[in-house]
Amino acid sequence: MQQTPVPAGSDALAPAIPAIPAPATPGTKTSQRPRMQLASHPEMGHWRLSLFGLTLGLVTGIDFSSTLMMGVASQHIQGGVGAAPEDYLYAISAYAATAVLMNMVLDQLARRITYKRFTMVSLLVFIAGSLICAEFASPAGLITGKAVQGLGAGGLFAASRILVQLVSTPAERAPLMLRFGGGSFSMLAITPWLTSIFLDDIGWRAVFLFQAGIALPVLLLVALTYPTRAPRDPHPPVSTLDWPAAIAAALGALVFLHTLQEMRYTRFFSSLEMPLAALCGVALFAFSGWRLYRHPDPWIDFSRLAGRQYLYGLGFYTLYYLLSSGWSFLLPTLTQTGLGLTFRTTCMLLSTSGTVSAIGAILITLGMALVFRKRRVIAIGFVVYACAAMLLSAQLMPGAPDYALVPVVLLEGLTPVLLMVQVASMTYLEVPVEDFSHAYQFKNVCKQIASAMGTGLASVFMQDGLAQHRTHLAEHITRFNPALQMPDALSAAGLAKLSQEVDRQATLLAGMDLLHGFAALCVAGAVFVLVQRSFR
Repeated sequence: MQQTPVPAGSDALAPAIPAIPAPATPGTKTSQRPRMQLASHPEMGHWRLSLFGLTLGLVTGIDFSSTLMMGVASQHIQGGVGAAPEDYLYAISAYAATAVLMNMVLDQLARRITYKRFTMVSLLVFIAGSLICAEFASPAGLITGKAVQGLGAGGLFAASRILVQLVSTPAERAPLMLRFGGGSFSMLAITPWLTSIFLDDIGWRAVFLFQAGIALPVLLLVALTYPTRAPRDPHPPVSTLDWPAAIAAALGALVFLHTLQEMRYTRFFSSLEMPLAALCGVALFAFSGWRLYRHPDPWIDFSRLAGRQYLYGLGFYTLYYLLSSGWSFLLPTLTQTGLGLTFRTTCMLLSTSGTVSAIGAILITLGMALVFRKRRVIAIGFVVYACAAMLLSAQLMPGAPDYALVPVVLLEGLTPVLLMVQVASMTYLEVPVEDFSHAYQFKNVCKQIASAMGTGLASVFMQDGLAQHRTHLAEHITRFNPALQMPDALSAAGLAKLSQEVDRQATLLAGMDLLHGFAALCVAGAVFVLVQRSFR
């Protein structure tokens, strides 16, 4: 796409500058609400622009929902393909690694073939990866399919967000972002619910067949609504792509992220293998950075991303994705394993949270000009996240009904609006327009790493808590326990039932401990937001 001149320091979520209406002449009627329009694409009418903004959000939601469902439906997928935990981790790591690669080369590819063609090709690759996962019921098929999915979906979020910046001025951006937020969060709202319905009828393949099926109409919308007038950019911002640096970064992401994911099952310092693997991943990242530093025209120039505002925003982004990935691991684990809720019930809770996020994103975008002192809003978001964690911990008791968790997901659904949207509205204020694309690419690289780290850390602490509480509970089970005085209590079935109950109680207790630590981290984040003065 051709880049429209935009003042430096502008941000997509900043309050839109209202256009001054022309004075009315006698015999003419003035419109109360100005129609959507883009100076760079005057051929696009109001309804096409509305669908364009919605499609940008739906494209972003493809990546979000794919990652979400891999966590929620992990037990069904593992059982369906016969994957060991290590194989499943390789599938998740393969997706993250190829997603990191695509985020690094996104601007190079999209500027050469236009963002519309890049998005369409990416969706086709994502559909192919989804079909591979569904067709080949084997660990190798799952790993291959997820790697292909990552190549397709890994750059969709950044591509959509960068395209908004390229085609619009700050005054034109608010209506696009309104539809962008509604589309992306709506995808998160409907995907878990529809997947749970299809999974009951089709089985684990429904997770991937639904992803392929929902990407097809999104692909059609891209073909119909994306602007087509702009020619291919004859002068891409970077002259050459340093493939050794790109490949080293992708391999480093694969090794490092898989090491983080493997922390679910293995202590980091239990052997030399995991620390050495992590060091190998860091070394590959360092080699990639060294190549970029020496390159005369690097595709990510870190020296141009050293602004304090951007770095603070990147830190808050990383903290948010760290927390949200940990929450995405905890909620399904505690509801299904701890409370014994069904997969469909868990998906309904997730859809409720997504619905709250979608409504909140629309409302906050409409009222963005009224939101002042955004640091306080971010601090409130951390406090709300802490309240959701504490409320969930209070509901972790045997026999807790599913409706008791509704207030929890309602609170959690507010956090993307109070945290991520507000951070996004402040992070790029000092980033020049010509640097926005690779600034957003680098942010998404950090997102992938933070998400893997959050899942790994949550799993490690859960494993430790499970071991401690299981041991403590087992120590209090003696032959004088009333449960063992029942007929057939010492039979194989009775002992198996007792063991399951011990595991369930240990899961609930470990979850409570972890949620308390989660809440403490959120409170610490809120305090840090309020006391620092660099992120305004």
